[in-house]
Amino acid sequence: MKIDDIQSRRLTGKSASKKTTANSSNDFMRILGNHLSPTEEVTPPGETVETSPQSPIPTKLRLTGVSLSENAINMLESYSKALGDLHLNSEDLAPLIDALEGDTTALLDIKEQIPANDPLAQLIDRVATISYLETEKYRRGDYNNQ
Repeated sequence: MKIDDIQSRRLTGKSASKKTTANSSNDFMRILGNHLSPTEEVTPPGETVETSPQSPIPTKLRLTGVSLSENAINMLESYSKALGDLHLNSEDLAPLIDALEGDTTALLDIKEQIPANDPLAQLIDRVATISYLETEKYRRGDYNNQ
């Protein structure tokens, strides 16, 4: 069977292939890996990657982090509703602020015990940041009634 290619050369059933070296196939694997998954590196065949075993995070620590995060989120929601209540003075919000500050401190203590790349550490960081910002706004006087 004869086929004309784009450049009008005759191709036959015989393949005129070049020899590929190990380096060119490794380069191809690396390029392919970069395009498929930019955050993960593909290792060429025949090479091994040494992985460092991470110590597992204790289940109790994870549960404590999740429950503290959930508590802080619920507290932030209650605080938001209290801010919308026109019958409450800013002094009435002080117990909520104190509780938020306590939760923020506890969250930061938990975060120090978890690796930074762990999703729980990222969640805790976000919740603690929002809690801290809201308590600072209150302390600064942003919500004082006039």
